[in-house]
Amino acid sequence: MKTQNIRKVLGANVKYYRFLIGYTQEQLAEKCNLSPRYISDIETYNGNVPIDTLSNIAKVLKVEPYLLIKEQKHPTLPKRVNMK
Repeated sequence: MKTQNIRKVLGANVKYYRFLIGYTQEQLAEKCNLSPRYISDIETYNGNVPIDTLSNIAKVLKVEPYLLIKEQKHPTLPKRVNMK
């Protein structure tokens, strides 16, 4: 798998699981002790993610880390999280 493809898979999976639990990028960033811009970069396929950071994001999203880098078919997501 090419590096760009891994980034696309990671970005799509982070976004999908973030939406599932109803977090905005800002909320996920805060819980992971990262910047919202960094989360945005990951979701738009621009961020390099160290293993420790990947593990931390997975923990906050309540998924196994391998699920963030596994190619998956996800349903189409809305543009924004339904903020309560």
